[in-house]
Amino acid sequence: MARLSEIKIRVAAVELLSTLKKTYSYNELSSTLELSAPILSRYVRGHVLPSATRSERFIAAFREKLLKKMITDLVKVTPDGSYDISAVISNVGLLKQIAKVVYSQFSLVPVERVLTMEVDGIPIAVEIAGEFNASVAIARHEKEIAADDFYEQKAVYSPSTIKYLYLPKSSISKGQTVLIVDDMIRSGTTIEALTRLAEKARAKVVGVFAIASVQNSIEKLRQRLGLTCPIDSLVQLEQKARKYVY
Repeated sequence: MARLSEIKIRVAAVELLSTLKKTYSYNELSSTLELSAPILSRYVRGHVLPSATRSERFIAAFREKLLKKMITDLVKVTPDGSYDISAVISNVGLLKQIAKVVYSQFSLVPVERVLTMEVDGIPIAVEIAGEFNASVAIARHEKEIAADDFYEQKAVYSPSTIKYLYLPKSSISKGQTVLIVDDMIRSGTTIEALTRLAEKARAKVVGVFAIASVQNSIEKLRQRLGLTCPIDSLVQLEQKARKYVY
């Protein structure tokens, strides 16, 4: 399995590089990724695969120097002061690149299920599940007609906003390893509810990932849940005053 993971990361690095070459010249990529243009050209042309170590360095550089900017440029602030990342989650090509970076980050842990919340978490969860060859489990605000039995969890978004999440019991089995994925971490309420659902299923949460998070939300979430697994987001956004809490 370790060998397969290594090969996937090496191939992912080349796929990312090929995608970037459509926008950037070899000289631009050379400066950003700190690799010579001839070497980058050999990778893009398929003449050779980069080593696993070099692939990981390349993906890390891509994440820090290019991907964060690509995401941030698409984030908008709504009139009430909240963040809108719909332009990110509707960009399939960008989601595919994000999924490859996530696979590189979590490749050392087995992921059997990717757990998310309807609706905005589904696109990125599907792409990430594809990288891990895992299934997607989706929590919803209403019970599905096709399912007979559910795990139920209350989510308190504010004193006046309480919702219930329902997860079909057939979607996660006892002992399965779960990566929780969402588009954005704001208060952390949704992630906490998904974590509790995984616990009710007696599954093991091996990581939490979101495309973006509001400043300090991840640290507060980690303290609240007591999780020791990685909790990560690609972009951290400033905390803004808002009229409403979602």
